[in-house]
Amino acid sequence: MKASLPRRMTLHAIEAAFLTLGYQVKRETFDLVAFKTLRKGRRFHTRLETHGLETVPRGAEIDLHIDFLRENAHSSFHGSEAESEPIAFEMAQVLGALGRQDPNRARPRVRCPECGKEFGQGVYQAHRAVVHGHPGNARL
Repeated sequence: MKASLPRRMTLHAIEAAFLTLGYQVKRETFDLVAFKTLRKGRRFHTRLETHGLETVPRGAEIDLHIDFLRENAHSSFHGSEAESEPIAFEMAQVLGALGRQDPNRARPRVRCPECGKEFGQGVYQAHRAVVHGHPGNARL
């Protein structure tokens, strides 16, 4: 499923939005990639075109799909599902999380959506697990 970035945002703000949804985030040369593990070898996988910029322009393409291992294939070969109700729901969650972030965030910090405290990205995962009882890499 494809969508576009609702407004101009810094990479730190985009990363914070994905982290609040339980995604693992990494930067590539021209893209920001995030994924969240599901059951049975599946995961949500999203790619946002950043064009190598620190501030991503409004309208940059977001591609969200589900990756899965194909049966009877080597683990390096993946299949994917691009359109479904769970993907549409997850895309709505992603767009909502992007809308809640300060678009000009200059520091790599994450604000907890449950209590409002702000943490560095590494500490945020521990905070979710200890204070709010969310497992680190939740299997949905």
